[in-house]
Amino acid sequence: MSKLVFVVTGSSGIVGVGGFVAYQNGLFSSTNKTETLTVKTRLIKEGYELVSSDEKFQEFFKEFKTNEEFVKELNKHRRDGENLESDNGDKGKVALKALCSSYFDSKDSLDKAIKWCVLRIKDKKPNEKAWISDDGGSDGADWKSAFNKSKNEMINQKISGVDGSTNDDKGKDAIKQWCTENKKLPINTKNNQTQNNVVSWCTK
Repeated sequence: MSKLVFVVTGSSGIVGVGGFVAYQNGLFSSTNKTETLTVKTRLIKEGYELVSSDEKFQEFFKEFKTNEEFVKELNKHRRDGENLESDNGDKGKVALKALCSSYFDSKDSLDKAIKWCVLRIKDKKPNEKAWISDDGGSDGADWKSAFNKSKNEMINQKISGVDGSTNDDKGKDAIKQWCTENKKLPINTKNNQTQNNVVSWCTK
């Protein structure tokens, strides 16, 4: 009989050579489990851009400080006696930086980190361009111009409310709505094509 045969008897029965090899290679070991990545590592792997500057932390604080859930989370990191609700951002940015750091170091706060601690498309200034304002200039002229420039691409990508018969009066509303919604999306690998479209269609 071959010396390679390895037999273990017991309540589970007999384990042969294959089981022995698997055992040797650690396939049955609890230490072989995949380690859960930190939120920061996951975000970076997926192409998100983390908020890092004091200026952006202050801007985000001012934008979100009327959000009840945000304030509840932020208050976990305020200093004793601080009232962040009336703060202009000097204290709020410090608390937000601490909050985001706690999310990044965790393994289970991904959704909250994406809400309040990563850059959105609108947070990056386009190179040598400017975002079209909400009113679009006189009589929405900037939105009309943007629509006429981008109409064919919008049709090709089947953007809602746009087809060959759409005139610039209706088109300016369609492109404004699309830009408003998509500028809010986070920067990441998945949204790369959308980001390119936003920069192309929503600027002047």
